[in-house]
Amino acid sequence: MEQVDLSLAIVTYNNSKIIENTVKNIVKSIPNEYSYKLYIIDNDSKDNTLDLVSNLNGNIEILELGVNKGFGYGHNAILDIINSKYHFVVNPDIQVENSDQIRKMVKYLDANQDVGMLSPLILSPDLSTQYLCKTNPTVFDMFIRRISPNLFKRRQDRYIMKQTGYNKIMRLDYATGSFMVFRTDIYKELKGFDDSFFMYLEDADITRRVNQLSKAIFYPEARVIHAWERSGHKSFKFAKITVQSMIVYFNKWGWKLM
Repeated sequence: MEQVDLSLAIVTYNNSKIIENTVKNIVKSIPNEYSYKLYIIDNDSKDNTLDLVSNLNGNIEILELGVNKGFGYGHNAILDIINSKYHFVVNPDIQVENSDQIRKMVKYLDANQDVGMLSPLILSPDLSTQYLCKTNPTVFDMFIRRISPNLFKRRQDRYIMKQTGYNKIMRLDYATGSFMVFRTDIYKELKGFDDSFFMYLEDADITRRVNQLSKAIFYPEARVIHAWERSGHKSFKFAKITVQSMIVYFNKWGWKLM
């Protein structure tokens, strides 16, 4: 097992339109002073995602799973082979502005040994803030968000912690899975994601489990850009997956209605 400072993982599924840019961007954004290994784990793409990735430069390893058992299952496929100080979980639709962003995250973790996982500030391509930090979900919070972003607006704003201003370092109950940085030994102790979640809420679950061992922190002094699509709101298929994930989550953590 190759020992590196940073391991990074992207799980792909039919991402041919964006994957080349993402991988090139990530490789370019890793500061020269850190050794790294970037894992591309493919959940049985039917397009040319893998062809594109296999032609790119960098310390990249590709794993073809041949099945699609979801986000967490894909990330967990490398759990036994990563050998790093910090492990980055990266969505295929992420861009990092420059190497300073990753450097800031690593230095913060170096200086704060009690932090097991870090979530940077997530911005949209127009550089507006994405409100992706949340309190632990309740059935009511999940339900009203599915219906409309304007229903019980104050309650929804509280759920996404809007009152904090997203401008200070703070503890997190629920960090977004679009970009997470783990202390690798904590990530391994947790055995990665709970792969009973196919997609959605596995990030809420792992943040809670990090907080049982150490601390999950929102660190807005570093930032990444996320071309976010709320697919759960767009189709019956994704809505069904969301409901299935809610059942798994609330069965595990308790059915808190309000």
